[in-house]
Amino acid sequence: MFTLFTQNVTQHNAIRIAETRLREVKTDWEKSVWTFIVDWFNPQVKSIIVKTSGSTGKPKAISHRKEFMRNSASLTFKVLNIVDMRSALLCLPANKISGMMMLVRAFENRMILECIEPSANPLLKLDASMEIDFAAFTPMQFSKVITSKKAFNKAEKIKTVILGGEGISDELLLTIKRMKNNVYATFGMTETISHIALKKLNGKNADKYFRVLPSIRISVNKVNCLVVNAPKLGVKNLVTNDVVKIISPTQFEWIGRIDNVINSGGLKIHPEEIEAILRSKTDVPLFIAGIKDAITGEKPCLILEKKSLSKRKIEELKTAFSVLDKKSRPKEIWLVSEFVKTPNGKLKRKETIALAVKKISLI
Repeated sequence: MFTLFTQNVTQHNAIRIAETRLREVKTDWEKSVWTFIVDWFNPQVKSIIVKTSGSTGKPKAISHRKEFMRNSASLTFKVLNIVDMRSALLCLPANKISGMMMLVRAFENRMILECIEPSANPLLKLDASMEIDFAAFTPMQFSKVITSKKAFNKAEKIKTVILGGEGISDELLLTIKRMKNNVYATFGMTETISHIALKKLNGKNADKYFRVLPSIRISVNKVNCLVVNAPKLGVKNLVTNDVVKIISPTQFEWIGRIDNVINSGGLKIHPEEIEAILRSKTDVPLFIAGIKDAITGEKPCLILEKKSLSKRKIEELKTAFSVLDKKSRPKEIWLVSEFVKTPNGKLKRKETIALAVKKISLI
């Protein structure tokens, strides 16, 4: 763990200090922080290369101009009023867009940045006396944070928290709604320089839908996938794989990923909708996938991160399925000892399904 004081940083000093630290540090997470700082303050480097997570395909490299990254930080400042915040926490990988943008926001707003090694529960390493105004976590990290009383108390003292990278379970959402600070879900991707929309999850002014940041325009294509236009971010007619419902010019409801849609006998099933229902019924990690079927083309199946399943648990799950439309109910349960994930915690569905060791028919 170390602290970055960005208030009086100069281009020359930043590069000199970062290059010195690169020769001294041994851990990859620290090296990624100092490597980014060298590139960010180097006037010869006009763009930053970022790799996608690879959760839905092969990782690819994307180039973002520094001015667009600064604009992204500025848009976030306006919505969250970060201009009044003086300290931030970096506990995400600095070689990914999420971590890079925390560094950019800190430098642009001259914030004190506490840097902690990314881990399942990074707040355990944070000194209780430290005051943090702004922090970003993955939902997986935050779900671990809330299970520890010590870490939960630290989390609630952070004035503003943003969560992104994956969906938020009902169980996590219920806890967030009881928190006294401000917690937001984010919507975005590497291609859009982190988030382009926010949804406040708690408090009297909690949002029902995602709200796009200022100057960002949204629409949908013929299959209801979100299309983003954000000139200040260098984004033009970006067609995403996210199926959404447009509520207003500035609001949308996220439905699911088009590449996860299950076509079962002509019925289009969005796994994420079913997953949200089932996660409120069990604490076992799960997801819904479409498996090839001779009759319907694809059948919805429940994939569980579990080595075995008792008859009682199977009956409990069947009861949970009863709230679903009959055609949408999982037809089989597949057990996997451990889900396959990217280094930053995103689920790799296809790779996980390939590891299934047991299949339980529900028909």
